[in-house]
Amino acid sequence: MTSSVSPPAGPIASSHAEFRARRLFGSLDGLRALSVVAVIWHHTAPKYSDDSPYVLANGHQGVTLFFAISGFLIVTLLLRERERTGQVDLKAFYIRRSLRIFPLYYVVLALYVLLVLLIERGNPVGREFFSNLPFYLTYTSNWFVLLEGRVIFYFAWSLAAEEQFYLVWPTLQKFFKPGRALALVIAVIAVVTATQFFSPESGGAEEGLLH
Repeated sequence: MTSSVSPPAGPIASSHAEFRARRLFGSLDGLRALSVVAVIWHHTAPKYSDDSPYVLANGHQGVTLFFAISGFLIVTLLLRERERTGQVDLKAFYIRRSLRIFPLYYVVLALYVLLVLLIERGNPVGREFFSNLPFYLTYTSNWFVLLEGRVIFYFAWSLAAEEQFYLVWPTLQKFFKPGRALALVIAVIAVVTATQFFSPESGGAEEGLLH
């Protein structure tokens, strides 16, 4: 006996078809605005204690929200491409991403180089900026630049994380079925989390449970 899964019917099918046909998600613009406001609040508002209301004390979560929005859009585009053409064209994807991000990013970085040369060249912070420059140029600052004290161009860590997502996830979608790609990512996250949880620096499992 064989069984088959029928395609969704009725309202579900209609909603799914509408989602696949939609090119713009207007509601995401509102979420983007909230993420931007949250990050601005985090960097400009007075510092709050841990027992302050969550919304006031966690403006940095705006970056997390922006990551979620970006991931949703990229995954949706790749899934639609795979459904439409039967594959994911990595070359075309990376060309589109590069043209969208690289020009503005490197122009801004070049302006920072000029400003640091003019204003901060003799300072320890300026020298640190130039020592970090290779990591800014290669989108690896989230691995190698410590965000302690005053760090020029520190915000590049979020762009680095996003570029690394673009490098990994489209490749998984190209060579793995969606379910297997998701299972692989969940497994990696579980291993990394377990490693951190049981690491000596965390005090072991007992201290981790206490916290």
